[in-house]
Amino acid sequence: MHRIKSTPLTKLAAVAAVLVSGPLLLPTAPASALAGTPVADTGYTFTAKLAIGDTFRSCTGTLINAQWVLTASSCFAENPDLGYQAAPGAPKWKTTATIGLTRPGSTVSQVRDVVELVPRADRDLVLAKLASPVTGIAPLRVGATAPTQGEQMQGAGYGRTKDTWVPDTLHTGAFTVNQVDDTQLLIDGTPVCKGDTGAPVLREKNGLLELAAVASTSWQGGCLGSAATRTGAGATRVDDLAGWVKQSTSSTLTPWRLQMVATTAGKNLFHTIRDSNWDWSAFGDVEQEAGDIGEVAVASDAAISGTNTIVALGKDGTLYQAVRNPDGTWVAFRPLTTELGALAGIKKIAATSVGSELQLVAITDSRVYHATRDASGQWSKWGDLTAGIGALPSPTQVTIARVGDSTHVGVVLADGRAFHTIRHSDRTWDKWGEITKVPGAPAKVSDIAFAGTGNDLQAVLTEPTGGIKHVARLSTGAWTAFGDLAASVLGTGPVTAVAATSVDGEFHTAIIRDGVIKHTMRHTNGTWEPADTPPGAPADPTTLAITGSWN
Repeated sequence: MHRIKSTPLTKLAAVAAVLVSGPLLLPTAPASALAGTPVADTGYTFTAKLAIGDTFRSCTGTLINAQWVLTASSCFAENPDLGYQAAPGAPKWKTTATIGLTRPGSTVSQVRDVVELVPRADRDLVLAKLASPVTGIAPLRVGATAPTQGEQMQGAGYGRTKDTWVPDTLHTGAFTVNQVDDTQLLIDGTPVCKGDTGAPVLREKNGLLELAAVASTSWQGGCLGSAATRTGAGATRVDDLAGWVKQSTSSTLTPWRLQMVATTAGKNLFHTIRDSNWDWSAFGDVEQEAGDIGEVAVASDAAISGTNTIVALGKDGTLYQAVRNPDGTWVAFRPLTTELGALAGIKKIAATSVGSELQLVAITDSRVYHATRDASGQWSKWGDLTAGIGALPSPTQVTIARVGDSTHVGVVLADGRAFHTIRHSDRTWDKWGEITKVPGAPAKVSDIAFAGTGNDLQAVLTEPTGGIKHVARLSTGAWTAFGDLAASVLGTGPVTAVAATSVDGEFHTAIIRDGVIKHTMRHTNGTWEPADTPPGAPADPTTLAITGSWN
C-alpha cells in the first residue's frame, strides 16, 4: 500500500473534506473514485483545500473548529515516501487553506494562512492553526466512537478520478471498514487516489455527520494513471483523540464561554459549555453534581465573573439555587423560599446579571414578579411588577436581559401578544410596551428571548406556526426590521423553547425543535452562523437557558 502522494497543484487538486447538517446519504453502490455525486453549492462546506508551497503540494483538511484544520502530517513531511513526520511550529513552506470551496466560483469559500502545525507523534495526523477564525462555515465535529468492521463510511474530495486528472467539483464516495487497528482503519470501496492525502472519512451518528478518520495510504486502484486494481486504503483514526485535540488547540481559546442548561421530559437538568473555539463539552447531569432536588420543571442561568448561578423550579413549586464555579466545581442546590418569600404558582423563570447583581423574574397565572441578588449574595423579596407598571392577563413566557446599564423584561401572554419593559439604573420601571404592535411584528407570539449587545436589545420571537423572528431595539428606542431566522438559519417547524444571551459582544440564540437543540450566533456585522447542534444532547429536551461567562 502506498502513501497518497501530495502532487503539484499544476497537475492535481486536493481532495476536500466537508460536512452537511442533514442526514448522510450513501450511494447504493460504490462510486468510481471520489466521483459519486457532485456537491451542491451550500453542501459540504467543511472543505479545507491546502496549497503547500504554492504549486509544490496540495492536500486536504477538515475544519474542526473555528481556527483549526485537521489533516495528514505527511502533507508537510520532507519526503512523504519515507514517513509522515512533520516538524511542529510554522510550516516549512507557505501554506494556505481554502475552506468551503465546493465548486468553481463558490461564494462561501474563505482563504486563511496556516501559521502553526501541531503533529501527532504516533500516527499520520496534524492540526493546522489558521491565522484567523473562519466565520459562516460550521466546523465538523471529531467523533468519539470507535469505528467497527463492516461500518459504512463516506469520503469527499477533488482528487483524481478514473478519467480526470484535475476535477474542479467536489464529489462524494462510499467506503466500508474492513479492519480496525489501534490507530488506523483499512477501508475499501471508492478508490482513494493521488491528491487525497488528508481526506476525511465521515460517518453519521444520531443524524449528524462526524469525522471518524483521515485518509493516509492507498493502493490507488481505479485511479487515472495507475495500473493497480486494488482499491483499499488506510485511514488514520481520530475517534480516540478528543483530549489531544482540545489541548493542542487551546492556544486560540479566550476566556469567553457559552453555558447552557436544559431540562428534559424526564424532569432532569443538564449542563454544557461551548468554548470560544466553538467546541461543546459533554452534557453533565446537574443534580448529580449539585444535589438531588427531584423533578425540575424549568431552569435559568446567569454568570458573574465566570461563576454561573442556576436557578431551578422544582415540581413542588420551590425555587432552588446552585452555583458552578469557574473551575467546574459546584455549590449544592439550596431553596430560596426564605430569602425571596413564598410565591405560589410559579410557571416560568428567567435570570440575568447586571454588573455584580443578579436579577430574576417569574410569572404566575396572572402576575409578573422581580427580585435581585446583590454583590454580597443577599436576595431581595419578590416585587410585583404588574402591580406597579400595569397588569398583564395570563402571562405564559418571560425573559430578562441586561442592556447597557438597564434591565429589559419581555412577557408573552396566552393570547399571543408580547410586551416589553425597562428597569433603569435608578431602579425605576417603564410602563409595558406592546412588541406585537411594532410594525412588521408577528401577529401572535408563542415564546420570546432577550439578550443585550452593548446598548442594543436583541430579541428572538417564535410563532405558533413555527416562525422564528429576530429584531433589535436600538439605544435610540427604535426597533429594526424583523428578520426571518426559520428558513435562513434555524430551519422550519414548531419551536417549543427559545433562549438568548450575549457572549463577547455577539448575540447567541438557541431553540428546541422536534426534540433537537439548535444554536446559532449573530456577529457584530449582522451575519449569522449556520445552526449547530450540541453533540450528545439529552433526549427529549423541554426547556433551555443560555448565558455568556468570562473565566
